[in-house]
Amino acid sequence: MYKQWTYITDPIWNNEFSYQERIGLWSVGKIFVPSLIKWNLDNLEIGSEIVFEEVMDNKLISCTWLKHLVETTYAWIPVYIMDNHNHALFFRYRHTKQLMSPLIKGDKGGFKKEDMKPFAVIHIDQHADTKENINSFNAKYASPQEVLNFTNVACNVGNFITSAKDAGIIDEIIQIRTDYALHNLKDIDFQKYNYILDIDVDFRVGKEFSSKDIELIHALIKNSCLITIATSPYFIDQKEAIAIIKKILS
Repeated sequence: MYKQWTYITDPIWNNEFSYQERIGLWSVGKIFVPSLIKWNLDNLEIGSEIVFEEVMDNKLISCTWLKHLVETTYAWIPVYIMDNHNHALFFRYRHTKQLMSPLIKGDKGGFKKEDMKPFAVIHIDQHADTKENINSFNAKYASPQEVLNFTNVACNVGNFITSAKDAGIIDEIIQIRTDYALHNLKDIDFQKYNYILDIDVDFRVGKEFSSKDIELIHALIKNSCLITIATSPYFIDQKEAIAIIKKILS
């Protein structure tokens, strides 16, 4: 999946934002979807393609990101690093599907589905990303290609978490959107869940990234089953985003 890069040229997905205004400001009206590669953090570098575009104060804001989406590991846990956050939808689908496959196939010795802990996303972000999406799919019956297509044409950075819950990929959403929430994790019983740690680095935009923040995130990483990290072009400078990622995964 994500074997080849592509462009989104229709006013859909993240390309729908301010589409007509952008065209009026001489935008070419397309955004880039990078391919996925297995890489290490030392090679994170910003590319030249526009992956997100918006209009602010009648000015066209065109944002570039890395050359590729990146697949790696941290403490043996799968990690996916992406630009636009909605790519996380597909990686969550694929990971939960793999964990559930022995149950779906009915392999001998497998757990009963009712004995499984619910899947949760711990969402560290300055945005909720839970706007309504008029499009939907059922993860139980959809093929990987169908989910990949949905991720790239039928949802966006503002509603992909809603789509994941509606599709049955995740059961719970735990929102961490403030410093207070991050520093009071003891109030949440994480043992109840199989959880995916989802980080949008824009949650630290304009704020100090302290050693205590890193310590708390590492505590969450320890028991997670998957880590997804978004650099969110437009919301945070991408050089700063890369520096934060390296701090988190150092």
